[in-house]
Amino acid sequence: MRTDKEIYLLLRSDEEFLRILCGGLRIAGPYQFDAIDLKALERRLDGVVQPANEQEPMHAIEVQGWCDPSIYSRMLIDMGLLMKAHPKREVRGLLLFLIPEHDPQTPPWSALIERDPDPPIRRVYLIDILHDLEQRDPNHPLLATFLPFLIEDQTQLRAQAPSAYRIIQQAPLSESARRQCQDVFQSWITARFPTLTSEEILTMLGELTPLEQTRAYQDIVARNRPIWVKEGRNQGHDQGRKEGRKEEASGFVRRLLTRRLGRLTVTQQQRLETLTLEQLEALGEALLDFTSATDLNTWLDEEDQRSS
Repeated sequence: MRTDKEIYLLLRSDEEFLRILCGGLRIAGPYQFDAIDLKALERRLDGVVQPANEQEPMHAIEVQGWCDPSIYSRMLIDMGLLMKAHPKREVRGLLLFLIPEHDPQTPPWSALIERDPDPPIRRVYLIDILHDLEQRDPNHPLLATFLPFLIEDQTQLRAQAPSAYRIIQQAPLSESARRQCQDVFQSWITARFPTLTSEEILTMLGELTPLEQTRAYQDIVARNRPIWVKEGRNQGHDQGRKEGRKEEASGFVRRLLTRRLGRLTVTQQQRLETLTLEQLEALGEALLDFTSATDLNTWLDEEDQRSS
């Protein structure tokens, strides 16, 4: 299961998430969390923390999900290029390994880190951080978000996913942080259950059962729709239920497409609005194989041909 991109999103979304997942990293004052292209190496550094206060050090953060013997050397090179681009700033590095087995412990850097009480490069192990967090705060939204990463057994994961999702929804987070947790959680759940449709995923998480508890339904009611809410017509009830399901599926598919392909064009968004619930379900399955925006356009063109 791919994790790097989603972890960077969590690090970017909330100051507390950054502190916890990076083993206690604290930034004094406001800061930016950016991805920077290192043109000299044609390489992209996805996590750079740049405090507004120039007296505070910059931090280059690398999330590592596999064992790469060159990771320490690459981090030193990245730090050197950042120092060259920002000669007046102190630059530090942080290697965030998912598990200890991903750490190659390359000499001499590994031994230097162990001996130095304040090394220029730190390393942390995500699995240890999450286990420690579980002991301190078992209901923390980060633990709920990382549930697909922590539980290997699919049956157990399926049973616990709804309660974890509710924890995220009810946690005292900013709206942007909550949205990122929900998106990351849904993305990882989809990766863990690749044979389920988007509607089946949403049903598993409790987003579609009962309809009255979904955000889509509440938005419809808030906009004084549909008429059946006032008149109690069965036909209207069925139509409203289908509309709520379509809005949930549409939002879910859009988030997955954005996560996989990047920002959608206006034309693509308009074409998505014309899809039926059944087409959205089919797209939710097909997008797992998309690698570029061309794949999405091709799929939409084929749907247009089938519908004509």
